[in-house]
Amino acid sequence: MVAATLAFFLFLFLIFLLIILVLVKSRSGITAVPPGRIVYGDLQSKGTVLRSNNYGLSGKPDMVIRTGNFIIPYEYKSSRATNPRDGHLLQMAAYFLILEEVYPNLKIPYGVLKYEGSAFRVRNSLKLRTDLLYTMREMRSTYSMPDRAHSNPRRCISCSFRQSCPQSLINNDGWQEPRYEYVQQ
Repeated sequence: MVAATLAFFLFLFLIFLLIILVLVKSRSGITAVPPGRIVYGDLQSKGTVLRSNNYGLSGKPDMVIRTGNFIIPYEYKSSRATNPRDGHLLQMAAYFLILEEVYPNLKIPYGVLKYEGSAFRVRNSLKLRTDLLYTMREMRSTYSMPDRAHSNPRRCISCSFRQSCPQSLINNDGWQEPRYEYVQQ
């Protein structure tokens, strides 16, 4: 009886160790962060906006890791994906262009797109660069300010176009403009 109880607890202990081992192994691959030193980060702190004057681009990658003469942008997405989304690939291409200007003496072989449950290594290729430059040219040639499709000032408060939107329901200080102008008599 004692031997059976001891064997049962030993079995539970081994199962517990196996579960811990699987969790630790899966956790180590969850972030997919390349080895190296973090030279820029926007995940825990507010990183400054990185800019490319040559291309008229700006962005804030979640992380930039340096390994020797290489830098690798890392972007975390909170959604799930079995393949990288086209917009995210173009976003990574924009980071490549920006980082080439910010770190002119370093090479950028690839970037990492991390989704919930998967990660993808995105190669810094001529095709991806060409696709981004074409998309930028198309966007810039057809750009016009869209019409505001709501009447909720709270949406304007968190809008990234608030500073330049002529249709904003709030001013730049966050104060809500009156809906109608009137003078008390």
